[in-house]
Amino acid sequence: QASVGRLAAGVAHEINNPLTGVLTYTHLLLRRKDLATNIRSDLQIIAEATERVRKIVKGLLDFSRQTRLDPEPTDINRLVAAAIALIENQALMKGVTIKFSPGEKLPELTVDRSQIQSVLINIIINALDATEAGGAIRLFTAASLTGQLAGRKGVEITIVDTGGGILPEHLDKLFEPFFTTKPVGQGTGLGLAVSLGIVQGHGGHIRVQSEVG
Repeated sequence: QASVGRLAAGVAHEINNPLTGVLTYTHLLLRRKDLATNIRSDLQIIAEATERVRKIVKGLLDFSRQTRLDPEPTDINRLVAAAIALIENQALMKGVTIKFSPGEKLPELTVDRSQIQSVLINIIINALDATEAGGAIRLFTAASLTGQLAGRKGVEITIVDTGGGILPEHLDKLFEPFFTTKPVGQGTGLGLAVSLGIVQGHGGHIRVQSEVG
């Protein structure tokens, strides 16, 4: 796993440099006033495709990065509320409501706040993408026993959406790197793989339950 991570990181770095050159020169060309319409639209396609590659490279770097945890005592309810606050406007614009029911008497956990927040944001955005206008995303927290370290007090965070559901044959693949059901250009398929790594690194686990419709 570590050597695959190092390989992915090395490849991503090597790709990043020429990629930046392609993008920079494409944007320089697009500034020219004397371009024919068809040439301008071709250059825009090059710029969009390059941005897509850049997204994949960034995802690869996130996936491979053996980041050291920077844990600190954390109030999980406040962390969840902060994550929701960052996405609320996006949900509002789509016509989806986000409701949070914070659990009481949760143990204070020592976690890397920014990493756990990025997991929450990632999963809430996935829920938002799958939920139509008029739908809702609900979050709950509750005190729980952790999965990996038997008997240690933990917190369970539940995220529920009224989206279209997940096909049974996709459920097992959700956390595989590069697996995505989003249209080409919209998802790299790395977000949930990175999220799973972060949660497991904290001694936790992720479960998914879904049915189509």
